[in-house]
Amino acid sequence: MQESNEDLQERLRAHLDLAAGLCRLGFSYGEQVATLTTEAVQKWVRQADHDAEALLQGDFSVFPEKGRIAVDHWTALLSCTLEFQKAFLAAFPTRD
Repeated sequence: MQESNEDLQERLRAHLDLAAGLCRLGFSYGEQVATLTTEAVQKWVRQADHDAEALLQGDFSVFPEKGRIAVDHWTALLSCTLEFQKAFLAAFPTRD
């Protein structure tokens, strides 16, 4: 009986450790996405500061880097998401 209780406790600890690790991965991913998005928005704000009047009139042609900022942001988010998915799947124990 004692042995089965210890086995159960060990399995529960392993499940809790796995859950905690997955939560840490999720929080880390959220932090990375927030950082990437903040950086992209800051770049757009710097672009807008150059010609605020054109921005207010809806003329985005004065922002030469707008496409590059969007593509760089999308690429960084995709890379971050793929790395998160790899780490998430790798966190699960393999069955023998």
